[in-house]
Amino acid sequence: MKFKKKFKIGRMHVDPFNYISMRYLVALMNEVAFDQAEILEKDIDMKNLRWIIYSWDIQIENNIRLGEEIEITTIPTHMDKFYAYRDFIVESRGNILARAKATFLLMDITRLRPIKIPQNLSLAYGKENPIFDIYDMEIRNDLAFIRDIQLRRADLDNNFHINNAVYFDLIKETVDIYDKDISYIKLIYRNEIRDKKQIQAFARREDKSIDFALRGEDGRDYCLGKIKTNV
Repeated sequence: MKFKKKFKIGRMHVDPFNYISMRYLVALMNEVAFDQAEILEKDIDMKNLRWIIYSWDIQIENNIRLGEEIEITTIPTHMDKFYAYRDFIVESRGNILARAKATFLLMDITRLRPIKIPQNLSLAYGKENPIFDIYDMEIRNDLAFIRDIQLRRADLDNNFHINNAVYFDLIKETVDIYDKDISYIKLIYRNEIRDKKQIQAFARREDKSIDFALRGEDGRDYCLGKIKTNV
């Protein structure tokens, strides 16, 4: 079942070059997904359940600019045991600007662990054909330490951990690129960043490919992934 929502890109959404930041693009896609979830889950008891994002694959076809009016379509494609999959298309005036796929886990917040998606929830969402095939990318683990990154209270969400969209800003601090330089990004979340004032950034660049990871001082991975650049 498709669900659409329109937005106009404002100044708070863009980088220094007036292109939308990855952080806000992800935030807008999240908004569309969770708006649809409220509708589809209205007759389902979700009191102790919460969707958490496991991974993003985002392909930028054309940079999204300040003042642009966009329409974001989200399509829940299918659920498989613990995982739920959503595709996204970002369009403006009939032109596709970006495509994305998000993978979600269903979390039991009382036991703090993922659970198998119940049948009634799977039936509420239904199935659709995928519209975006992700690239099969190997993520390197021989990364070099880049720098320590300070965290801010302003980056916390209403669950008191670092908001998943903020990770995209932290990654830019790691690899020193601008949003306009990104043509594809794969981001896999490993652990929540909670009760931390500082994390460590690791990366390795080779031509137009950048592998990255955000880690704690204890070596725990908070996220890892890969960026393809157009510069």
